[in-house]
Amino acid sequence: MKGQDRKADVLRCPTCDMIVDIQVAAACMPFCSRRCQMIDLGRWLNEEISLPCEVNPPDDDDDGEAHETSSPTIRLPPGWHDA
Repeated sequence: MKGQDRKADVLRCPTCDMIVDIQVAAACMPFCSRRCQMIDLGRWLNEEISLPCEVNPPDDDDDGEAHETSSPTIRLPPGWHDA
């Protein structure tokens, strides 16, 4: 029983995969340290990782005329809103 309680008190850092105690890394959750937080942030800012989104080409109208558009329509994942 004690082993199960201990397993709930640890987590694996998503950046370095190190197993850390939740109380020790409480300020940096879910990372093990501030360094791993900054590495993850850098990956997002450098666009090494991103959320998937689909870019839909503009719809062609049936009237045959070309319409000028500024950019293609971007469909965001569910729960995300453009502000």
